[in-house]
Amino acid sequence: MGKLAVDKQLDTSTVKEKKLGLRWGLAFIFFIIGFIAYMDRSNISIVAVPMMKDLGLDKVQFGLLSSLFYLGYCFSQIPGGMLAERFGARNIVTIAVAWWSLFTTLTAASVNYVVLCIVRFFFGAGEGPMYPGNAVFNSYWFQKHEKGRASSALLAGSFFGPVIAPGISVAIMAWFGWHGVFYIFGVVGVVVALLWYFVGRNKPEEHPWISEREKALIIENRSISSSKKKTAPWKQYLKNYRFWAVGVQYLVVIYMNTFFLTWLPTYLMEARNFSLKEMGLAASFPWLAICFSVLIGGAISDKILQKTNSRMIARGGMAILGFAFFILGLYLAAYSVTPWSNVLWLTVALGALGLPIVASWAIANDMGQEFSGSVSGWMNTWGAIGGITSPIICGWFAQEMGWNITLLINIIPVVFAAILWFFIKPDRPLVKLETK
Repeated sequence: MGKLAVDKQLDTSTVKEKKLGLRWGLAFIFFIIGFIAYMDRSNISIVAVPMMKDLGLDKVQFGLLSSLFYLGYCFSQIPGGMLAERFGARNIVTIAVAWWSLFTTLTAASVNYVVLCIVRFFFGAGEGPMYPGNAVFNSYWFQKHEKGRASSALLAGSFFGPVIAPGISVAIMAWFGWHGVFYIFGVVGVVVALLWYFVGRNKPEEHPWISEREKALIIENRSISSSKKKTAPWKQYLKNYRFWAVGVQYLVVIYMNTFFLTWLPTYLMEARNFSLKEMGLAASFPWLAICFSVLIGGAISDKILQKTNSRMIARGGMAILGFAFFILGLYLAAYSVTPWSNVLWLTVALGALGLPIVASWAIANDMGQEFSGSVSGWMNTWGAIGGITSPIICGWFAQEMGWNITLLINIIPVVFAAILWFFIKPDRPLVKLETK
């Protein structure tokens, strides 16, 4: 028995030193899933000008399409998280990817504006379970101190999508028109759904490819306290002001993220006089910045957590710093004299927004523990509300007051979101759970 114990200890130590394994391969698939999701979500903003012209839409009508996406997205967040907790991330994420890919294709096939509105609503409903499903996956597959990096995989993929979407989508439009963009990406999404179904598993205990060393390491150090199926304690959650603070600050985060996602290409062409080709390049820089900040931010946050053992410093401090640089970037972008200096400060702003995004998903795992699907679903429901309201409100401000005023007004809610982090207190779970 003594030798077996020593061997197990050595095996665990080896995996710790290696820090690689099947779990990181599966995380990379989530990177691809996030990449496809945001390619599909951002494509409509890339084709906005020809699409609005063909269908005779104004800015408010076009903004409503993005809002309807987020309305469907909002409604499926909490159910998606609860279903992922009940049936596992493998099944729920597979269904989600296949579902939204179908409605991506139907976006191009819509015969009129009413049908298009319905399609975008159900497209959003399909994407809804993706992030809560990933949170459940992370809770079972990653150690406590790996949650920042684990969350970064899907998020980085999500923000890498818009980096190359402008160039790819513009090229596809040149060959097949704006309809072809949605047909091609819909087919790619179905392929990715099949990949996840055949390779993914709900838990490391169920995967035939995982090594015994990696499996033992994960089970020993993950935050799941029980293998029994439980229901999230919603009554306790709803009485907890910290639960509400997590959601409201994330509303602001996604409100601003959606502003960039929906209106950045149009802003660059209308306010800064970029051509369609120039816009394809310029619009990629802010998304490249947020992709890197999410990847780096997750790793840095985990390192700070290991050294300080303080989630307020590791998660909250990083989020507040990101908000501060976002405000600075947005302010300087509004007063930029040249088009490319404007792109520079927009890049700083959106890149900085990656820090509160990754911090938010890390604390959804930290504070939710085995109910991370429900907690992240709640948080992302608030985010979806930000996504619903942002295209319409920002579109109205831009139409009535101009783009610069729109940028400056958006600084106000960001200040409020930064303050909310002092109320979240992420070092304690939302409820006390039973130990193993």
